[in-house]
Amino acid sequence: MSVASTIWLLAWMTAACSSGGAQASVAEETSGQTRFQRTVQYLQDAPPELRGDFAAIALTNLSEAYRAEAQLARAETRATGHKARLGGWSAMVDYYSRQMSLLLADIELGLSVDLTLGDEQSLVITVADRTVIVSPPRLSQQSAFEHTILSDFCKIHSCEQFLPATGTSMAEFESSSVAMVAVRPNWSFSAQGPVCSYQGINVRFQSQKNLADSRQICKQFLLEVMTLSDELAWQQRHGIAIEWEDLDIQSTSHRSEHSVGLNAIGDAVLVAVPLLYRSPGLLQQVLPWIQRRIDNQEELSIDIHADLMGWQKP
Repeated sequence: MSVASTIWLLAWMTAACSSGGAQASVAEETSGQTRFQRTVQYLQDAPPELRGDFAAIALTNLSEAYRAEAQLARAETRATGHKARLGGWSAMVDYYSRQMSLLLADIELGLSVDLTLGDEQSLVITVADRTVIVSPPRLSQQSAFEHTILSDFCKIHSCEQFLPATGTSMAEFESSSVAMVAVRPNWSFSAQGPVCSYQGINVRFQSQKNLADSRQICKQFLLEVMTLSDELAWQQRHGIAIEWEDLDIQSTSHRSEHSVGLNAIGDAVLVAVPLLYRSPGLLQQVLPWIQRRIDNQEELSIDIHADLMGWQKP
């Protein structure tokens, strides 16, 4: 771990901050903010129980992230023998993780919880007289980490009440963020090879060899596309800007999901899309189809060649 990261960690362990003067209007306060930051903004005046739940979820995720980082540091220590550097870092991370347990105990006791946004728009949690800045050990994972906190919180609370009005109906609000669909593709067979088709997406295989594997791969791919499509549609309905040309899939530390960055201000979603992640250029091929589906436009036909994706050997 870098010296800069260590300095950040030490700063977090002793940080103290206070909220500024009078708040501006909601529209001004939330302009240019991610959905996570807007939620924190609204929670500042929410009932104490909501703030406590949000803080507990954030601190639990933070503790788990640092424990995992400490385990990784110890493994690197055994592999490289750099005991002085990595061993010291893992011990400090372990100590920091234990402090989270003390804060969580204070929340359980019902002590006051304040949520603010720091200078870098990071979440700052104050429990009684202890303050911590919520940021993962790897700063490149900040967006994915914040989305994890938000996702966990929204599983137990209706987060739409904290969002600005978007004209979305209550029926849409009450639906899940991702509608789980039953994908049943059609298969056709010819001398050119089998084709797996679903709502305009055609996955072309070169031969019928290992057809069972081809069926599984096609279904997995279509499930990933539909899941990502439904997640992006949900985000767009809730006022999240999607910058289509810059969508990017990244792996996440210690999780099976992938982080999909949505825009320049840092909104991201967590979805499990291993095929889209591992297959170069595949996301760019399916995005026009996803965008038209979300915008309720005429169905677009696209062809995916399994051999070019490395899904089938010639």
